[in-house]
Amino acid sequence: MTRAANYVVAYEATERGREAIELGLALARLTGAELRICLVLPQSTSVPAKVPASAADYEGIIARQAQLWLDEAMKSIPADVVATSHVLWAESTSEGLIEATTTFGSDRIIVGASRTGILKRFTIGSVANALLHASPVPVALAPRGYRAGERISRITCAIGTRPGWEALLDSMVAVSEGLEVELRFVTLVEVDADASLPLSSDDHLPTVLQYFTERQNSEGLVSTEVAAGSTVEAAVEKLDWRDGEIAFVGSSRLASPSRIFLGTTAHRMLHSLPVPLIVVPNDAA
Repeated sequence: MTRAANYVVAYEATERGREAIELGLALARLTGAELRICLVLPQSTSVPAKVPASAADYEGIIARQAQLWLDEAMKSIPADVVATSHVLWAESTSEGLIEATTTFGSDRIIVGASRTGILKRFTIGSVANALLHASPVPVALAPRGYRAGERISRITCAIGTRPGWEALLDSMVAVSEGLEVELRFVTLVEVDADASLPLSSDDHLPTVLQYFTERQNSEGLVSTEVAAGSTVEAAVEKLDWRDGEIAFVGSSRLASPSRIFLGTTAHRMLHSLPVPLIVVPNDAA
C-alpha cells in the first residue's frame, strides 16, 4: 500500500502558528496529504523558582497546557483534511521539527513568518532560519497574515541557471503529479536601467520546460516567464501574483547533500514575495 504523504506543521498558540496551519490546510487540499500538527517544548528539567513542583510535575503541567492548545487548534481543522496533534520535546524547536520528519516519515515542514514583517510579507524568525539551513525536507513558509483560500490555483517555480536546478524541477514533478493546477516557471534577472536582458536567461527556460514536460504528469496549463528588474526584489514585484498561489525555489549550492541552505537570491525574493514559499533541498524530489 502506498504511504500517504504527510506534512509537519510547526504550531504555537499564536498568529504565527495559525498561519502555519492555514498553509498546511492549503497544501493538504492540493496534494491530499495528512497534517502532523506539532508543538515542540524545550527539553529542560529546570523548574522556575516560583513553581512549587518537581521537574517531573512541572513538565507534566507544561505538557498538559500544550495539549490544550493543540486541542483548540484541532477544532479549526475542516472535515476534508486528516490531521493529528503531537506534543514533542527537544533541545530546540527546529531540532524537534526535524526529528518529527523522521518519526512520521514526513515530506515537508510548514512554518509561519516572524511577527516583525509587514502584512503578507516575510521576516525570517529564528526557527525558520534554523530550518532553512538544516532541514532534510522542503520547508514551506507562510507569510504574515496568510489565510488559505478555496484552492491553490497556480504554482510558480523560480528557476536559476546554475547547476542543481534539476532537483527543483524533480520536486515540481512530484508535487504536481495528477493535479489540475497551473504551473509557471520564471527566471528573475537583475539588469541595469540601460542594459538589455541577458540572452542566457531567456535561452534557459526552453531547456527547463523540456526537462519538465518529459517527466511531468500534471493536467494544468504550463507557462514560462522572465522577470527583469534593477534588483531581485524589483523583478519579483513585476510578476503578477494570485491569492491562490505558492512559489517554489531551490536550495543554494552551498547546502550539504539532502539539506537546505537558503541562497542569496531566495532570501532577497522573500522581501517582496506576497505568497507562500517552499524551499527545496538541493537533491530532493
